[in-house]
Amino acid sequence: MLQLIKNHFSESKESKANSKTRGFIPVPGTPVEMPFTFIQGAKPGKVILITSGVHGGEYPCIETAIQLANEIDPAEVSGSVLIIHPVNPAAFLARMQYYGPFDGKNLNRVFPGKATGTVSERIAYEVHQFQQAADFYLDLHGGDIHEGLVPFVIYSKLGSTEKAEQSRIASALLGFPYVVGSISENGSIGAAAQSGTPGFLAELGQCGRWSPKEVDQYKAGVLNVLRSLEVVPGKTQEYEVEFLDKMLVTTSTEDGCWYPSVQLEEKVKKGQKIGEIRDYFGKVKTEYHSDSDGVILYLVTSLAITINDPLAAIGVSTT
Repeated sequence: MLQLIKNHFSESKESKANSKTRGFIPVPGTPVEMPFTFIQGAKPGKVILITSGVHGGEYPCIETAIQLANEIDPAEVSGSVLIIHPVNPAAFLARMQYYGPFDGKNLNRVFPGKATGTVSERIAYEVHQFQQAADFYLDLHGGDIHEGLVPFVIYSKLGSTEKAEQSRIASALLGFPYVVGSISENGSIGAAAQSGTPGFLAELGQCGRWSPKEVDQYKAGVLNVLRSLEVVPGKTQEYEVEFLDKMLVTTSTEDGCWYPSVQLEEKVKKGQKIGEIRDYFGKVKTEYHSDSDGVILYLVTSLAITINDPLAAIGVSTT
């Protein structure tokens, strides 16, 4: 990780133990510069990567990363921590949901990226270089501008069984009520897992808002994970969580107006109606039903909906 920082910032002097470096990581071939804080601990240890703001409208995670970058004391750190806050600054400033302003792509659907691709693909490629160098990866997300969600964590089942289990166990230490397995290959944690780096993607927040209470909860969870990795001192707190095998996302097949008929964390049955899309005259165009028994983890809250947008996600347990 340190060598990658040196490669990006050749003008910087070698980072010393017990130090904190701030700056911007340029994404070659784009106008993007990702703000970062690099914390070099006083003692040797693991290399940790924390990203936030992969999606520009997810605010609790971005504020959490900013505060952690300021508050973590290098003197108490064993190893090093790279925090990027946010990864997608142009999308953040544009107040965009899902997509990036340069190419209209969802950054978390183009990992591991391309060095000579579109702007989103190049951002993903740069982040992936750090993923490969890390011992553990935390990707912090939250309720986008149009999303309501119950806090949950996703870990990747890709890669080795040992690394997947490490990711699963660490996911529970955030203290969020649900932990979900994933086999997605083109997201941040899928790319990391396939390169051999364990980690997770966390979700906390509602509808493009943030509060000090949410940020404090997020920070406490992240620090608990860092304690478990022996990066910061202290006793690790364990939590009772519900482990789910997968998450099924219902996607819109129509443009129009979205009317959900379920609530967050509601237990639903296979075949149960979860909502409908109506046209501008109030006529029902399509109804949507659950593909499985499960729990509602997130719901799109905007009235406006376009084709291929996600509508709801159901966490499913096979046990």
